[in-house]
Amino acid sequence: MSNFPIYIGGIRNRPQEVAEILNLPSSVYAVFGLCVGCPNPEVEAAIKPRLPQSAVLHRETYKLAEQEEAIAHYNEIIKDFYTEQKMNIAGDCSEHSAQRIATVE
Repeated sequence: MSNFPIYIGGIRNRPQEVAEILNLPSSVYAVFGLCVGCPNPEVEAAIKPRLPQSAVLHRETYKLAEQEEAIAHYNEIIKDFYTEQKMNIAGDCSEHSAQRIATVE
């Protein structure tokens, strides 16, 4: 078993609290967290699927149709993941993500 870093994007969910805990200067905020270590071999864990590159990377021109297709496919994959993990997430991933960033909070 080897060490590997884990990116924590959720640290942006409470930027004010994170800044206070880390004692950050007023003009600084955390963009992501990083965990380094070994997973506990006794705990079964699943890796959350990520958006494919075709949904987030465009070369030369913006390819909306390809992006929409990739996002629709990802919504099905992540729906299955949420079901397997017994996570009660309303709507598809796009709706869930939009609701998370809809307000300042």
